[in-house]
Amino acid sequence: MMGQAKVDETLLADAAYLPGQVANLTRGASVTAQTNEILERINDMLLREGTDKSEIILVNIWLRDLASFEEMNRAWDAWMPDSGTPRRATFEDKNLPPMCAIRIDVAASRKSEAGQI
Repeated sequence: MMGQAKVDETLLADAAYLPGQVANLTRGASVTAQTNEILERINDMLLREGTDKSEIILVNIWLRDLASFEEMNRAWDAWMPDSGTPRRATFEDKNLPPMCAIRIDVAASRKSEAGQI
């Protein structure tokens, strides 16, 4: 049938989803400060989920103003491992919560006990 997707439930169980991450402590501060806070939280959350930033498979970034892309991107590049950046898309969203310049959604693979996916 057209329009129906089949989802492999085992793949979903092996992934960590961290949607809607926004700054709390640095809300209202620069895009760099907000990005750094969010990325550190994502790092901690991934570790609790049994994975790390090297296993990120997809990221969506929402900026209040796309003019701040380069500022966000410098913080992102400093945070990402040298192995490369995952598939990532950046969008503009003028309707982010007040004082919120950025929101990040992340999906990452969980590592198996042997450290392999």
